[in-house]
Amino acid sequence: MLNFNLQEQLPLLFELQQTDTEILAVQDKLKSVPNKIKRLEESIHVYQQKLEEKQKKLADAEKEQRSKAGALEMQQEQRRKSQARLREVKTNKEYQAVDQEISFLMGKEAEIEDEILEIMLLIDQLKEELNQQQKAFDGEQAKNNEQKAEYEKETDDLKSQIADYQEKRLNFQPKIHPDLINRYQEWFKRQGTGLISLVVDNACGSCHLRVPPQTLQQARKNEQIIRCGSCQRILYVPPSLPDEASSE
Repeated sequence: MLNFNLQEQLPLLFELQQTDTEILAVQDKLKSVPNKIKRLEESIHVYQQKLEEKQKKLADAEKEQRSKAGALEMQQEQRRKSQARLREVKTNKEYQAVDQEISFLMGKEAEIEDEILEIMLLIDQLKEELNQQQKAFDGEQAKNNEQKAEYEKETDDLKSQIADYQEKRLNFQPKIHPDLINRYQEWFKRQGTGLISLVVDNACGSCHLRVPPQTLQQARKNEQIIRCGSCQRILYVPPSLPDEASSE
C-alpha cells in the first residue's frame, strides 16, 4: 500500500523529469559550444598560416635582394679597382688582360642587375599578394570574432537557462515523496533516461507499445504504480487525457 497520494505525486515527478530533461538538453548544447569555437580557431588558423607563408616569401625575397645588392657592390668595387689598374699598365699585353677582366666584371654586373630587377618585380608581386592575403585574414578574423562573441553570449544564455531550471527543480522537488525520488534517481542512474512515461494515444510514450485497456484503467486510478509491460517505466496518464479505453 502506498503511503503517499499517487494522484498528486506523479504529476510532480513527471514535472521533475521534464525539468531534468530540459537541463540535460541545455547541458548538451553547452558542451557543443567549445567545439564550435575550436572550429572557428581552426578556420582562422588556415588564413593565418597562408598569411605567414606569404610574409616569409616576401622576407626571403627581400633578403635575396639585399644579398644581390651586396654582390653587385663588390663587383662594382672590383671593376673600379681594375679600371684604376688599367691606367697603370705599361705593356699592351697587360692592358688587354685588364681590359678583358673589366669586360668580364661588367658582364657579371649586368647579370646581377637583371637578377635584382627580377627580384624587385617578384617583391612587388608578393607585396600585392600579401596585401590581399592580409585583407582576407582581417575579414575572416572579424567574422570569427563576431561569431565567437555570439557563441560566448550563447554560453551565458545556456548557463542562465540551466540556473533557472535548477532553481525550478529545487522549488518542487521537496514536495515529492522520498520513496519516489529514490526510485526515480536509481532508474536514471542505471538507465540514463526518465522513469515516468506519458501515455500518448493509449500507448507508452517511451517505447510506443500500446497499453492494454485494463492496464490503462488501472493507471488512470492512480491507486498503485503501474509499469509499462515493455520498458518497465511508470505509466502516467494526465487527468485531461480522454478516456479512450472505455470505448474499446
